[in-house]
Amino acid sequence: MKAVVVGGGLLGMLTARELSKAGMSVTLLERGKMGGESSWAGGGILSPLYPWNYADSVNALARWSQRQYPQLVAELIDEGGMDPQWIQSGLLMLDSESCQKAGPSSLISRATDWARQYGMACERLDERALHEQELELAPGYAQGLLFPEVAQVRNPRLVKSLQTSCLKRGIQLVAQCAVTDLLVSDAGASTSHRVTGVKTEEADYEADVVVVCAGAWSAHLLAHLNIELPIKPMKGQMILYRTQPGRINRITLSDGHYVIPRRDGRILAGSTLEDVGFDKSTSDDALTELRQFAEGLFPCLARAEIEHHWSGLRPESPAGIPYICNVPGVEGLFLNTGHFRNGVVLAPASARLVTDLVLGHEPFLDPADYGCERG
Repeated sequence: MKAVVVGGGLLGMLTARELSKAGMSVTLLERGKMGGESSWAGGGILSPLYPWNYADSVNALARWSQRQYPQLVAELIDEGGMDPQWIQSGLLMLDSESCQKAGPSSLISRATDWARQYGMACERLDERALHEQELELAPGYAQGLLFPEVAQVRNPRLVKSLQTSCLKRGIQLVAQCAVTDLLVSDAGASTSHRVTGVKTEEADYEADVVVVCAGAWSAHLLAHLNIELPIKPMKGQMILYRTQPGRINRITLSDGHYVIPRRDGRILAGSTLEDVGFDKSTSDDALTELRQFAEGLFPCLARAEIEHHWSGLRPESPAGIPYICNVPGVEGLFLNTGHFRNGVVLAPASARLVTDLVLGHEPFLDPADYGCERG
């Protein structure tokens, strides 16, 4: 069987890889550079932020993926790919942003209840313990929570490693090739059609199965079939500091923003959340916001060089629940898109689930939670 995957980000490459492992002939088409959109632009935190604010369906995908990431990274390295730098750096949470009305004690209660439900370690820290965890942390934080098992990957390295894996497995990768339409034919029933491939400006690609993993651009593609998919772009801006390794060691989350320490000493600070369509420009206001947050949290960053300031477009979906499903009324057409801020952490489970659906296997999670017709 032939499959075409539309979208060359992390979701698309992992989906192509899973389909190839199952014996399918796979072509992956990307409108720009492979892995060059939100997969590259994100932070690589392998946990939803404030996960108790998400539905069980999101957390179920996250927990499955978290357990699989060490093996995935090991496989990619064995296949000759770049080391994605999976690091179990832990996540330090310093605020009650997600429960301002109820107060800090309610946040701690919700966090610990969630951690118990999902089998995640969670430690409550007082002021002294916080500063033992992070010596450079600014004074004034009286308490916090530590999730020591939370890991990260360096997502630009991960997508490069996946590209190597896909090529080694014989997957055809075609960059700078925007899909302009989905090709469908009458399947013999008045209300049913079958996908036969996709159309691009350069050529048509025939396929038995098409999986749309086009992120924020997915809704435009489905609109050609008069299907309304409630996914829209949400811009996020980030900055990158260059520091010495070991100055900051934990992913640290406060007031909806975060800093992420990389192995080489670089520190990411993010991110904004802007409903501005497909505008990917950066702004001085966002730069100021991110600097004030990061340097207020870790004053040592005020003396560090800012190497880069960029933006990406997240695919927002209702309640942040992705669409991982077949498209009703179109045989052979599937979705794996709409992961909002959690594409990296949800990606391995999402790729496995959509592959189960394509192959007709018993899915490891209830697919109804991710369907187009969910309530």
